[in-house]
Amino acid sequence: MGKKINITIRDKEESLLYHLRRAGHFLQADCGGKGTCGKCKVRFLRDAPPPREGDRVTLTELEIQEGYRLACLVKMEGNIILEITENEKDEVQEPANRDGNVLAPEILSSCALAIDLGTTTIAASLVDRERDRTIKTLTTMNSQCVYGADVISRIEAANRGEGENMQELVFNDLNRLCAGLGLGDAVTELKIPVILSGNTTMEHLLQGLPCDELGIFPFRPVDISLHSYMNFTLLPGISTYVGADIVSGIVSCGMDLEDKISILIDLGTNGEMAIGNRHGILVCSTAAGPAFEGGNISHGMAGTPGAIDRVEIRDGELSVSTIGDKKPVGICGSGVIETVYELRKEELVDETGLMEDRYLEDGFPLAEDVIFTAKDVREVQLAKSAVRAGIEILLDSYGAGCDQVVRVYLAGGFGQKIDCHKAVGIGMLPKELESKIRAVGNSSLAGAALFSKDPAIKDRFLKVTRIAKEISLANHELFQDLFVEHMFFE
Repeated sequence: MGKKINITIRDKEESLLYHLRRAGHFLQADCGGKGTCGKCKVRFLRDAPPPREGDRVTLTELEIQEGYRLACLVKMEGNIILEITENEKDEVQEPANRDGNVLAPEILSSCALAIDLGTTTIAASLVDRERDRTIKTLTTMNSQCVYGADVISRIEAANRGEGENMQELVFNDLNRLCAGLGLGDAVTELKIPVILSGNTTMEHLLQGLPCDELGIFPFRPVDISLHSYMNFTLLPGISTYVGADIVSGIVSCGMDLEDKISILIDLGTNGEMAIGNRHGILVCSTAAGPAFEGGNISHGMAGTPGAIDRVEIRDGELSVSTIGDKKPVGICGSGVIETVYELRKEELVDETGLMEDRYLEDGFPLAEDVIFTAKDVREVQLAKSAVRAGIEILLDSYGAGCDQVVRVYLAGGFGQKIDCHKAVGIGMLPKELESKIRAVGNSSLAGAALFSKDPAIKDRFLKVTRIAKEISLANHELFQDLFVEHMFFE
């Protein structure tokens, strides 16, 4: 059952999704409110408006008869009674060392706040600098998701005049994280160091900077330097699509200190990668899309409670597990990869990505209300092929073979939970690198935490931005051929 709400709308120029968001209700909208993803489904308990074309494409006839509509397509005024289903937004990743109240000043005096501002999720760690430990980590969904699952959607929304609204949303999220960490309810009033790492678009939206040139060639950011904003220290990035989150990952994994060659693959809402050592680093961003964080997947969601994160089919029997051992309400990135691997292993999906006939129309059921569709398989194909092509171009451009790579750091929102064997099994990563893969989780947050403990480390961050060179995959002669080649499942 969903949650029953009563909302009064006086401005029918804006969508119901907009008004629900303003009232504090979180509904996903991976498509940015275009009526194509179906994630903002609500049920009218009375006086349902006539269905729109997008409703008929996305919803079943029974759902329409029962009063379901896509909130992004509804524009009406008056008193509305709805039933909505909201995703749980928060996940405690480490046990609390507090009693639920604001932390005492003597404890706070040695603390700093490290933040990873991601497109899908925001993570914050309370760090004890003197004792070199993390007291607690908390994550939450980035409420800007109502404007779309990826950075391009956010850029487009900002350029339509929604930048101020998105800035307000992210500060509300940060304030909630502060309260959850026992720091009070206003991040801008903290008297402890606040270190923030994030991709370039997220850092721009946080500061209210214009995004006009982020989405058009030559993709010029306003500011990707190491700098201060309000009481934040914003870590530096390399380019519009290789931001501070990747620099933080490179530093936290120690790639910038080693003589031997390593690879960093950050599978967040996009796929950013780096190869190199202390002598030189090449980076790239591949248009993998948000599939690895649940975006553009029919029942996809971020790695929050209730998300299916493990999938296995053994002797024809399906078993799944969820984050927090909650009832399954969707599927996150690690579950997406495992589902495709298991369907391929059981020959329910062939090497071209075609799903077996009996599941072709209605999809493969993972749980009572969670289905994995043929379209979802295609989304994974596109994403994994883009990542694999990017890896091979980085290796070729660096002049290195897989045998010369000593470590592959696999990072991202689900990097700690991913089954590396299954990621290799669907062809996302080369088999030759499987034994060298090390899942490192949120390396962006780890980099921010390192900086918070030792500000002198800033020289390493700055060095990375100097020595790193970006490869544009869109203009690379090999990318399209490799992309097509790796669309097949191995």
